[in-house]
Amino acid sequence: MRFAANIPTAAGASEYSTLAFCDSISWEKQRSFARATEAAGFDGLGVPDHLLAGDGATTECFTTLTALAGATESVTLFPKTVNNELRHGPLLAKMAAEVDNVSDGRLKLGMGAGWKADEALAYGYDWPDAPERLRAMEETIELTKRLWTEEEVDYDGDYYQLDGAACRPRPRQDPRPPIMVGGGGEEFTLRIAAKHADEWNFWGPTDVMAHKLDVLRSHCETYDTAFDDIDISWFARCIVRETEAEVEAILDEVPRFRDPDPDDPMASYNNLIGTPEQLVAELEPYAELGVDEVVLEFVDFPEPTGVELFAEEVVPAFS
Repeated sequence: MRFAANIPTAAGASEYSTLAFCDSISWEKQRSFARATEAAGFDGLGVPDHLLAGDGATTECFTTLTALAGATESVTLFPKTVNNELRHGPLLAKMAAEVDNVSDGRLKLGMGAGWKADEALAYGYDWPDAPERLRAMEETIELTKRLWTEEEVDYDGDYYQLDGAACRPRPRQDPRPPIMVGGGGEEFTLRIAAKHADEWNFWGPTDVMAHKLDVLRSHCETYDTAFDDIDISWFARCIVRETEAEVEAILDEVPRFRDPDPDDPMASYNNLIGTPEQLVAELEPYAELGVDEVVLEFVDFPEPTGVELFAEEVVPAFS
């Protein structure tokens, strides 16, 4: 099982904020945490894609990824996940190819259709309904694979049209970087993942994950694609300390983790909260389910205490 950590791009007061000890985001905090995470032995770093989140600074995803490429040496770098509506699909393919090059072949492209309408509208973007956003995302994935591997690309889609487009330099990875699709929509997202993805990312308890995997497997049968070739990635927020008393002290700072209201988005997650022994027990059923990667957002960011303790006492149980 691989382990990755989120590098937050926003903090401060908002309904989305879950960082108890970070009032604002800065590059210095992101860089320090990324280096501590890599030094602890984590496999990857994920970067959310937002324009406005929280009431303070929000760093742009691809700029942050590019900076992290220069600040780290070995970890996989990936957007978790790109909001396809915020960038022209062919340009996104070009940007991602360059990130793969400057990182010496460490990019994984995480794709999504976005969900936070207010930031898109604030920046003057149109905000189509979810099915239309997902169809556009699928076209982006299709043309990205071709731009990364073909000399010139003509493409006539509903959302993008290309005429002799070339992506040079190509990505460093051969034949191309992996593509991860995030989300659990059973009619569109999981169908797209079955048809196009190298990896699929979602969240929630094991019964939810098991059901979604059954749906994904069914879509793979429809498209005659290999379900076993798709890596399974799971996301959660994490609070870990040596003792239960220390965990409770952090929960006092973020009480929404104790028992979120049913309408709180947090209620759909199964976050990892407890001592190292408790977290190992919580993760074992996910390993049995076939989860290949766990992506964590550490609630004590930018302090490295949680990520270092997790790497020292939880990761070895899954090596």
